[in-house]
Amino acid sequence: MKTLKRISFGCLIIMMVTLAAATVVEKIHGTQVARAWFYDNIAFVALWAAIAVSGLCYILLRGMWKRPSVLLLHLALLVILGGAGITWFTALHGKMQAVNGQAVNVFMSNDGKQHTLPFTVRLQSFDIQTYPGTPAPMDFISRIQVVDGDGRATDGTVSMNKVFSHRGYRFYQSRYDAEGRGAIFTVAHDPWGIGVTYAGYGLLLVGMIGVLLDRRTAFRTLLKHPALKRGIAGVCLLIAGVSAASAQPGTLPRDVAERMGDLYILHNNRICPFQTFARQFTAKLYGKTSYKGLTAEQVASGWIFYYDDWKNEPIIKIKNSTVKHLLGIEGKYASLEDFYRTVSSGAMQQAIDSLQAIDDQATIRALGEADERYQIANMVAAGTMVKLFPLNHGGKLEWYSHGSLDIPHDIDDGKWLFLRGGMDYLYEMVASQDWKSANQFITKLKKYQVKECGAMLPSDAAFKSEKLYNSMEWDRPLSMALATLGIVLFVITCRCVARSRKLPRWAKTVAILTLAFSLLYLTTALILRWVISGHVPMSNGFETMQFMAWATVVLTLLAGRKSMLVLPFGILTAGLALMVASFGESNPQITQLMPVLVSPLLSIHVAVIMIAYALLAFLMMGGVMAFALRRDRAMAERLHVVGQIILYPAVFLLTAGVFIGAIWANVSWGTYWSWDPKEVWALITLIIYALPLHGQSLAIFRKPMFFHGYCIVAFLSVLITYFGVNFILGGMHSYA
Repeated sequence: MKTLKRISFGCLIIMMVTLAAATVVEKIHGTQVARAWFYDNIAFVALWAAIAVSGLCYILLRGMWKRPSVLLLHLALLVILGGAGITWFTALHGKMQAVNGQAVNVFMSNDGKQHTLPFTVRLQSFDIQTYPGTPAPMDFISRIQVVDGDGRATDGTVSMNKVFSHRGYRFYQSRYDAEGRGAIFTVAHDPWGIGVTYAGYGLLLVGMIGVLLDRRTAFRTLLKHPALKRGIAGVCLLIAGVSAASAQPGTLPRDVAERMGDLYILHNNRICPFQTFARQFTAKLYGKTSYKGLTAEQVASGWIFYYDDWKNEPIIKIKNSTVKHLLGIEGKYASLEDFYRTVSSGAMQQAIDSLQAIDDQATIRALGEADERYQIANMVAAGTMVKLFPLNHGGKLEWYSHGSLDIPHDIDDGKWLFLRGGMDYLYEMVASQDWKSANQFITKLKKYQVKECGAMLPSDAAFKSEKLYNSMEWDRPLSMALATLGIVLFVITCRCVARSRKLPRWAKTVAILTLAFSLLYLTTALILRWVISGHVPMSNGFETMQFMAWATVVLTLLAGRKSMLVLPFGILTAGLALMVASFGESNPQITQLMPVLVSPLLSIHVAVIMIAYALLAFLMMGGVMAFALRRDRAMAERLHVVGQIILYPAVFLLTAGVFIGAIWANVSWGTYWSWDPKEVWALITLIIYALPLHGQSLAIFRKPMFFHGYCIVAFLSVLITYFGVNFILGGMHSYA
């Protein structure tokens, strides 16, 4: 029995190390090498087989049939591994290029071999659907006809997140021909593996629910542990809740600038208020959304109407010391003239060449960021980036900047003159400071935008929501307040526990009020982003961390009134999550979703995993408190019991999130597991946190201090999964 246990858990640990090594090899040598050395290697498959066989023998010898839900949980994992094995040995995945009007019956598999289909596929048409009034693609749609050998024809549609299946072959919209001649499909043939794997997912869900409800499982036994009755019972509710003095450059008066902020503009392939563009422009250059007491609208319009003043203004933020030296500046900010001087002298290109010669990637990247700010300032000053003039021509809506040379000539003369000369007229009114006429022209321009765009404009609710959202700039101050309060409460709680006292009423009141305000603010922010973007706000790092902060606040409010230990954990976790969300120079721009991300599974996948991360953060902080109070053995034991209770829903939620992501991937790309670095590290994290659940087999986890230390170190895997993959390892998940 001991030997079998060592083999089973030993193989699991070897697999974790192997998976981590594979992601490093992929970063250094590329995906093909990682697949050859690891994922597609027969030794890698054999290791998984060893885990499955040894695990099955071990659970049978331990008599796990006496606990049906636990047995079902482990058998489900074996079924999933079995499905993966069937897929690995029998499935075909490849690409097919379809040209409009031509029949094709072959595709090229990923290993470079050509395969013949038992039918022919004819692409009848391919369309790119865009978001209303913008060139941003919303969906790629291919209409096909499949003809079997007996001549029977079947029509079908393939689009992003919509699969067409025929005789065991599934077709996914992958890419399209740049010249518009056709589409490229991903073809998958896996008639047995997917069914077995999905059956395993279903059994896994039933098993996890059973473990939480079955009175004979360790989880239900922990809920009755006497340690919980000695001052920490409220944590159980947490589980149920699921966790400028210098002279200013020329600007428009504030009221005129605000009126400009009410105009529509095409920015980042999205119709939004000019106010949004102005804030993102100002934050991009300066790192803040205001400058010397000027609003973002005043800054952006200043660059448009008072270029001679602003080109000498030190507003472009420079972080790298080498770039500062190159531009000849001593402070943190450069002016456009500093860039003009450096570029015209050839010093910029010489610096780039020398940096490339010594492979100084960090400085090259910093120089690229500085150059990006320089180019953006140039484009705004020249007006080419400010697309305020829509034109509905031939049923297609296009947006133009003032002075655009590509405005169609076959339009009404009055409209053509308005598009070409409207801004020149506004320039004259600004120069003469005729603000009344300027306001009248801006109002006229807004009416023109509404008339020309019609139903393609965002709704009034979305437009007003975006302006309200733009006024909410409390993320960073709130994160600092939560983090500070969390640390203070942590110290106070430790002292109270050491002296067997309750948390002071004033401290608890301050904590609850702060959490209530945070919940109101974060809920409002999330709802507004949802209304503005038209999709659940969980598509990038900022939004997922903001959601994690929201979930943590909810979990803390549910349990904090009953347990003083939850308050510092929850407040500090929410503060750190929100702080990470605001690490950038500004909130990430609200953009249209890529077609592949337009799926409800994305929101569920992200939400479930972020709640799991919040619970795992609670575990980590419980470990920190245990070490801070390590002389109090009773408290260490209580925290140990609570930690084990939290661990069950945390691991189960993480498991559910991973497999929901796998289903989404199968619907979108034709394969439910691609060994992407984030997938691999999510699996590593899952294994790391699953080990402490096996306390009956791994006795060391029954020692409170080891458990707490393990939970502290284990949280590094969460950080690597979320941040390390995004910023170091890369992969198709690096946007998240």
